[in-house]
Amino acid sequence: MRKITLVLSLMLAILSFNYLAANEHETLFPNEIIEVLATECPVMGGAIDKAVNTIVGGRLYYFCCSGCISSFEADPEKFQAKLKDAATRTLKVTNVEGKCPVSGLEASFKFFKIDEEAATITFYHD
Repeated sequence: MRKITLVLSLMLAILSFNYLAANEHETLFPNEIIEVLATECPVMGGAIDKAVNTIVGGRLYYFCCSGCISSFEADPEKFQAKLKDAATRTLKVTNVEGKCPVSGLEASFKFFKIDEEAATITFYHD
């Protein structure tokens, strides 16, 4: 009986390890990002600069200056109402595994490239 318990315990440990190892590389990024195509900054109202952006809740937002990002991230609901009529576009994420296609390192939401024709977004390591 002791041998059976020991063998079963060992098998359970091996199966648990295999499960954890298999799920270690779970998808880190969503399958898609919604790009909010507003022309005015939701915080200050100025013209947006696509180089100044953040992703919150799977949505990509653009701002007029970097100072607006922290205000938006602190209370996105406060500013999202200003964007309710903004056009949106769905961008398919090309590297949902969360790895940079160049370095193989962990990608960041802060570094990305959008392929306008294919409507895809690829994230890179910083």
